[in-house]
Formats: sequence, C-alpha cells, structure tokens
Amino acid sequence: MVHMGGAQLTDRAHILHGLRQGHDVAIAVPEGPAPAIDVVDGVVVSNGQAFPLSTFQELAAGTVPYVFFLHDFWPMCKYRLYYSQEDKCRECYLKPRWLPILQKARLLIWLSPLHREAWLHSQPELEGHPYALVPSPVDPGQFYDLGLERRGTLAVDAGVGFKGGDNFIAWAKAHPEEPITLVGGNPENRELPPNVTLKGAIAYEHMVREFNNHTRFLHLPTNTQPFERTCAEAVLAGCKVTANKNVGCLSWPFMHQGREVVAEHLSQSSAQFWKALEGAF
Repeated sequence: MVHMGGAQLTDRAHILHGLRQGHDVAIAVPEGPAPAIDVVDGVVVSNGQAFPLSTFQELAAGTVPYVFFLHDFWPMCKYRLYYSQEDKCRECYLKPRWLPILQKARLLIWLSPLHREAWLHSQPELEGHPYALVPSPVDPGQFYDLGLERRGTLAVDAGVGFKGGDNFIAWAKAHPEEPITLVGGNPENRELPPNVTLKGAIAYEHMVREFNNHTRFLHLPTNTQPFERTCAEAVLAGCKVTANKNVGCLSWPFMHQGREVVAEHLSQSSAQFWKALEGAF
C-alpha cells in the first residue's frame, strides 16, 4: 500500500475499490503474523512469492476457496520477469510442485491475452482452467494531453535487462538524430549513446508532464511482459508508442482503438476484477 511499483499500484487500486464496495479486505504480508485463512470467505494470492511453499500447500489442502492473481510468471518460473519461454520450460522442476496448487484454484487472473499465452506455453494443462483477463487499472484522470510542445522520445526503466536494455541501446544508436530521455536510471551501467539523457526516478504524480514533453514512448522488452502500464499511461497522455511484441498491454484489442476506448477499459479494471472474484467466491 505504500510502494509505487507497477504491481503495487495495481493491488492498491483493486484493494481500495473493494473497500469502497463494502468488501472486508484483510491484507496478509510475509512480515506479519500467519494469515488465519480458515475464517475468511476466500483468499486472493497476489505477489505471494515471499510466503513459504507450505502456506500454499495448506491452502490447497483446505476448504477455503482461493484465486491466483498472477502479476508475472511466479510461481511457474522462479526468474519471474526473466522467464525465457523456452521448450525446456515445459519440464521445469517447479511444475510438479506448483501445478496441483494452481489447478485447485477457483480462478486464475492474468493481466493480458499475451500474459496468459506465455503461461500456457509452459503449462498447457491450465488451458481449460477457469480464468479472467483483467488489465492493470490506470486512472485516465492522471494521464492526459496537457497541450505542451513535444519533442523526442521517452523511455522508462529501459536500462534494465528484462525491460530491453540491449534493445534500447541498439534503437538509440540506430536513431542518432533522435533525442531520448531515459527515466529510471541505468542500474546495469550500460554505456549510453550521446543522444540519451539519463534521469533518475520521477514521482508517479509527475510522470504525466514527462510523457507530455515527448512525442514518442519507446519500450522494447527482451522477454514477455504481462502488461507494462507505462505503455498504457503513454497512450493516455497522447504519446505515440514504439514497442515490440513482448508488451502485454498491446495484446488487448482495445489498446488500438483510441484514447477514449483505452480510458474506458482501464478505468473499469477494478470493477472487472471484483466481478471476477465475486463469481469465484
């Protein structure tokens, strides 16, 4: 509820919506006491990788219904967003451990059609399992066209390996005339071309102006990314998006139907999420 990473923003929006709708939401974190799951109507597992395996084995052996809200590729792959989606992934040693637990879930929630497709590559056994596709909730009231003069290209966290660090450098070198702003730092200390201006982290509330200062948003992740809310924010803020096939949000048809349609779908995400939960519990 306090960290502003993408998964945390998503969970925060869904939790607040549930509370506003009158649901009694209890949040269990690994640092706190063990959750008393025998007294609740249902459990949502979201970013639960820090809990011990025994927590989920007990959940699967019990009678309380549960849903997996899958933010990335845990628990299918320990590398999470570095999931390589190779043929050998179908025989991963984690599969016998986790597949039975996933199969006992009332529902699996993925963030995009591409996200589900990538999961089914390694776990085709889940193809017939009940599921819902729910995009990340992004508030259109926070991302819009400010009418500023735009120039150049913006990238966010593109210096990170799984976000496409090498692809980003290659694109920048291939477009030496294009001024590029890189927000989020360069944690892997890549040598940046001279047309790239490096910025550190920017407060989420100030990103709307950063988008509006630029004509294009660039995102070329190396591996499949479940959603990538920065691309959705860029579209809402009026940027042209240059991306590759690994961006989950762009696998949604509505993302290609204009800002108003995008805004409508993303603003309804939390309502869609809770409708799916109510149907499962």
